Amino acid sequence: MSTTTISLTDEAYERLKQAKQEGESFSDVVLRLTDSPDTEAQIAELAGGLETEGAEAVKDSSSEVSESFDMESGTHE
Repeated sequence: MSTTTISLTDEAYERLKQAKQEGESFSDVVLRLTDSPDTEAQIAELAGGLETEGAEAVKDSSSEVSESFDMESGTHE
């Protein structure tokens, strides 16, 4: 098995370390977190098996909140 060295900011390292589960290597964490091909599947995994329909609703709500903050801060185009 070959390896590659990467650089991470301290913040990125801390987040990766927090995501690490017992018995996982950092490579395992990266593979687990990047395995989902789309946002809905990632939300479903993080929500503990939330159905795709529910995940879509969460994503839509998140987008609406984000747009609202953009408009309130004057950054919305």
